[in-house]
Amino acid sequence: MGKCKILGAVRSTVGEGMKLSIIAAVLIATATVQAGEPSDSTFERITKVHRFAFGGIGIAGITSEGERDYRLILARPSATADFERLLSVGNPQAKSYALVGIRALSPTRFNELSHSLRDSKEEVLTQRGCLAFRESLAAVLKRIEAGEYR
Repeated sequence: MGKCKILGAVRSTVGEGMKLSIIAAVLIATATVQAGEPSDSTFERITKVHRFAFGGIGIAGITSEGERDYRLILARPSATADFERLLSVGNPQAKSYALVGIRALSPTRFNELSHSLRDSKEEVLTQRGCLAFRESLAAVLKRIEAGEYR
């Protein structure tokens, strides 16, 4: 009888060890897959940016989060592709940043991509200094074309 209890304890220990090994393997595999596809928090954040603003804003004249993210993307080797993707998936404010970036990097591509937006009625929340405005994307695009945002 004592022998059976010992064998049962050994079997349950082996079973628990096996379960832990399987769980560990699954966790490692999951972590490896996630590490292979890094999250791009800058891109995700700018797709939902609240306002389109360049230069100092607010009483303190701070740089907007959108402009900071824009500059981070502009510095990437993949900037043109990232801005084109932002143009297709971002909100109107994000699209405005994307257009500024594309114009800076590839004026020809900017002309191709912006053509269909020239009559856009999409509303963009913009800010200059302490003042916020709601403007059409077409109006913002005209200022981008004029080189107002650099």
